[in-house]
Amino acid sequence: MAEQDARGALEVAHEEGVEEGELKGELKGELKGELKARRDTLLRFLERAGIALTDDDRARIQVCTDAATLDRWVDNVLGAKTSAEVLS
Repeated sequence: MAEQDARGALEVAHEEGVEEGELKGELKGELKGELKARRDTLLRFLERAGIALTDDDRARIQVCTDAATLDRWVDNVLGAKTSAEVLS
């Protein structure tokens, strides 16, 4: 869905004469921010649930760039007892 929004924004920008590279940079920055927010939410939920993370678990979360995966992990926190249950 984010990709469709980005493509639509590029089309509008093209029509309005905005530099494509500039817009791509802005959209990339927005996506990075959204992914960081998802990671932060996941880590906060894990902490509040009392689920311990190994360094490898934490690194896996920090390098994840797939929004759907991060969302699934956030959902998995509910009812989970271990990080393995969350990161499945």
